[in-house]
Amino acid sequence: MIRTYSFGVRAILVLVTMVLSGGPWGHVTAQADPASLPLLAESNLQYIGGFRLPAGELNGEHFSFGGAAVAFNPAGPSLFVSSYRGTVAELNIPTPVNSADVTDMPFASYLQPFADLTEGHLEDVAVDGAGLSGLMVYGNRLVGTASIFYDANNTQRLTHFARSLQLNQPSFSGWSSVWQSDRSGFVSGLMAVVPEEWRTALGGPAITGQCCIPIVSRTSNGPSAFAFDPISIGQPRVSATPLLYYTLEYPTLGPWEGSNPTYGAVAGVGGVALIASTRTVLYFGRNGLGPHCYGNGTSDKSLDGKQGSDGALFCYDPTSADKGSHAFPYRYQVWAYDLNDLAAVRAGNKKPWDVVPYGVWPLTLPTPEPMVRLGGVGYDAERQIIYLSQLRADQDGYSSRAVIHAIRIVIPKPVR
Repeated sequence: MIRTYSFGVRAILVLVTMVLSGGPWGHVTAQADPASLPLLAESNLQYIGGFRLPAGELNGEHFSFGGAAVAFNPAGPSLFVSSYRGTVAELNIPTPVNSADVTDMPFASYLQPFADLTEGHLEDVAVDGAGLSGLMVYGNRLVGTASIFYDANNTQRLTHFARSLQLNQPSFSGWSSVWQSDRSGFVSGLMAVVPEEWRTALGGPAITGQCCIPIVSRTSNGPSAFAFDPISIGQPRVSATPLLYYTLEYPTLGPWEGSNPTYGAVAGVGGVALIASTRTVLYFGRNGLGPHCYGNGTSDKSLDGKQGSDGALFCYDPTSADKGSHAFPYRYQVWAYDLNDLAAVRAGNKKPWDVVPYGVWPLTLPTPEPMVRLGGVGYDAERQIIYLSQLRADQDGYSSRAVIHAIRIVIPKPVR
């Protein structure tokens, strides 16, 4: 069944409740000191299972090579998921199945068909090369980000937009430039809602960030976070508070030209979630464990390090023949940060690049995908479930779709 949304009286009552609660971002829980909340450990992430994106086309679109942007909708519960071309559909969440055989997993069903969230305004960001890069549900609006993939001259200025959750309803709010207009590559990607108990300490009800996109000088050299108010999206300029980022001048996690278990030239971050009732923020992505090599990938180990006819080196990488950075083998990875450290940055006691993750964990998924690529994250704070997109893991002839994996967060019991 295709879903429609109706707001009106209910939405007005929600807004009145927010105002009466005494804060610009809604009710604040009775948690007196979020700084004392527990930190998550690797063992607190428990794999549940996965499900498949719908096969076939709907209104001229499909999920083949898609799934890069994901947002959880608590009103469903449901997920908004992007196609390869950046259109978005809403899906139900079937019961996940734990299996290494993707065909054992159920298919999700459409609740709303694909739509262009920007209503033709993506070209305002760039005539060519711009694409949808992040999604987040905030209240009754769907917030999105866009990024120019290869912005060698750092020309991008517009980063965020918002619209109705009703995809067939014209509601595009206009573009905003968040944080500093000439540093869009730090903010124009992943987003997440901030738990209510952390909004005062972090300076906003949501965070936005970006990592590891070309060109390295225009983006964060590792996970990043900037607090902002999604209600302001649609205004030309929206302020944001830096909480976490790294630059070429301050490569705290390691140099881009290198490779280490925390960060390197092949690292990528697909999504983020601030876990309610804890002081942990989790970033999900991939990293390379082998030596960094820039050149043409090859599956022939005897060519590794030798120069090809085009003058570039061969880099042993059986997963990709592309010219670029390689550091085979690759792994799925989680970066865990302490929100107390981000709060210290907001308070002026640390710099954004002083903060380092307290944990960097490998992430094992049952379904193989040779290039080890992750898309976005949707977080169900009520049920404490992470929905993680594993790109191209569902092979289907000449095409491939993402698999959505469900990971349960088990909150540690407080130490007495």
